Amino acid sequence: MKLHAMLDEGLVLPGLEARDRAGVLREMAGTLAARHGGELDAGLLDKLLKREELGTTAIGHGVAVPHCRAAGLRSPALLLGLSRDGVAFEATDGKPSHVFFLLVSPEDNPGEGLRLLAAIAALTRACRTLASKLLKAPTPAAVLKALRAEEEKSCG
Repeated sequence: MKLHAMLDEGLVLPGLEARDRAGVLREMAGTLAARHGGELDAGLLDKLLKREELGTTAIGHGVAVPHCRAAGLRSPALLLGLSRDGVAFEATDGKPSHVFFLLVSPEDNPGEGLRLLAAIAALTRACRTLASKLLKAPTPAAVLKALRAEEEKSCG
């Protein structure tokens, strides 16, 4: 499952302004909800915040994967956000997160979302420098190109 194929330039936020976890989630949830219109229910931010209360979604190496399930979606929704300064997301390695893959799965069909979570984790393990490579990209198009290159290199 290729992440870059699920994204377009409008689903890449190359300069997140938020400086804390709740702010990142608010900024990204608002963008994703606007993009998906009536498909996403109004409680998206609350669901993401509640998921973070269960335990951090930061997986280390500068990457976090905030995620939840929501009614109204027919297929998973993905958004990629970048923070050049980084945000404390309580990662197990103690480092700030710079790359955020926001994933929302259909409430009644979480299987594809679970496969995407696994793909993001596998890519992060295979490419320990993923965050720095994506952060070097100056535009959303360049971010997608860098992501695709890393996926092709690590996944074949």
